[in-house]
Amino acid sequence: MLHAGTILLLLIGVVTATNDVNNAVVGCAAVQDNPIIENCCNLGYRYSTFGQTFNKPAVYTIKNFCGKCQSVQKAFCDTTTDGGGWLVIQRRQDGSIDFNRDWVDYEDGFGSLTGEFWYGLRAIHCLTNQGHWELRVDFKFTNGTKSHLSYSNFRIGPATERYRLTISGFYGITDDPFHSHSLNGMKFTTKDQDNDKASNNNCAANSWHGHNSGGWWYSDCAHIHFNHQYKHGQSIHLYGRWYSLPLIEMKIRPKDCNI
Repeated sequence: MLHAGTILLLLIGVVTATNDVNNAVVGCAAVQDNPIIENCCNLGYRYSTFGQTFNKPAVYTIKNFCGKCQSVQKAFCDTTTDGGGWLVIQRRQDGSIDFNRDWVDYEDGFGSLTGEFWYGLRAIHCLTNQGHWELRVDFKFTNGTKSHLSYSNFRIGPATERYRLTISGFYGITDDPFHSHSLNGMKFTTKDQDNDKASNNNCAANSWHGHNSGGWWYSDCAHIHFNHQYKHGQSIHLYGRWYSLPLIEMKIRPKDCNI
């Protein structure tokens, strides 16, 4: 027989077999029926009779404050990187998910929260417009070396602004690819929604060396782009040269995250 505390942990932190990202959220009544967390910052230290332990990186149920009523949705929480508290909004790792998607897919999100996925523009907007958020991008080079980018301010606008990107406060490594390619203030572009600054060209529909580009905050089709076709993009300009990245995770957390 399960004790009440065990049942609570199962309901809050369980990783389900179906983690497909589609942020058509659970009905509002579920908020009253199921224990949920505000965001990944609520997953700090957990104490037990066996001593102090961390919550594991996993899929959790979080609140969604957008819309006419409060609702819930699933999110993958990174509880270990740089103190934890991160909500992962994108992951590329093996090319199993096609990122050459249309506007609706990028709005709603797609993929698997335990594998490759895009969390969804609508959900990211909802989160980043509740307080102040920071962004971290973890990535690995083809030689196995790991690095990251960090920004102290990150948000995206509403659908009426085509999810315009606001990003600033870079710190970490010496090169800032988002600003060196003028992505701050850019609207999101997909193969069926052209909002970039390239004249007579849709950067998301453009074929680069024969491979599809995918949705992104393009300026003039610059190659700082984490949603490109796997192994033929996900490029980043650092230290005066281009790199292809086999592993990328974009993650956000509130600046006042109490970790």
